[in-house]
Amino acid sequence: MFENIHFPTVIAVAVFTVLIGLIIYSQRTMKKGIPALSEEEFMAVMRKGQLIDVRKKEEFDAGHINGSRNIPLAMLTKSMNKLRGDQAIYLVCADGKQSMRAGMLLKSKNFVTLYVLDGGLAKWSKPLKTKK
Repeated sequence: MFENIHFPTVIAVAVFTVLIGLIIYSQRTMKKGIPALSEEEFMAVMRKGQLIDVRKKEEFDAGHINGSRNIPLAMLTKSMNKLRGDQAIYLVCADGKQSMRAGMLLKSKNFVTLYVLDGGLAKWSKPLKTKK
């Protein structure tokens, strides 16, 4: 029954498939060298550093993660002096795209420990604080 199967080829195909899966997974979760954390991962670590919401002030006021500071992406370059380079920076936005751009900008300015919320607040299921 198995005489026509070449086992080294089967093993090679299996190893290749696993490697491709790992590459796809790592690219999905670490875009541009900045880890994109799931909601659970983000919640577990966000209080261990600086939580920065890079959306516009109006969006931030409408609802944000409690404890986050608002530094809009457009103001980030001028506001880098408000960030500590010795602490992790956790970035959040509406869908994950602005926070990834913010992370790339910060990385180019030698900030090292950066994380983004994968999918942004669109995937956040916890309550948001609103500004009165």
